[in-house]
Amino acid sequence: MSEKPDLSATQDNLADLRADLEQLRGDVAKLVETLGKTAKQSVKSAAADAENAAGEMTDWAEDQAETLRSSIQAQPFTAVAIAAGVGALLGQLLMRR
Repeated sequence: MSEKPDLSATQDNLADLRADLEQLRGDVAKLVETLGKTAKQSVKSAAADAENAAGEMTDWAEDQAETLRSSIQAQPFTAVAIAAGVGALLGQLLMRR
């Protein structure tokens, strides 16, 4: 007769274990969902930051190109002399190889 109470206790423990596992399964599912949402938000934020940085770099490059154009127009002979000097320097460096 002592087997029946032990069997009942074991069944109760098994039922509790199943309930705990179901709760754990639900918690893990919620955690995975939350992690997925967080990852999506992080990726969107990083993409927006990269897009902003690219826009700023484009603006800076355009400003520098305009400044260079203005300098060349204001002092064309100096620009030609600098270009010739850079060309001669690069020619010398490449000839050594």
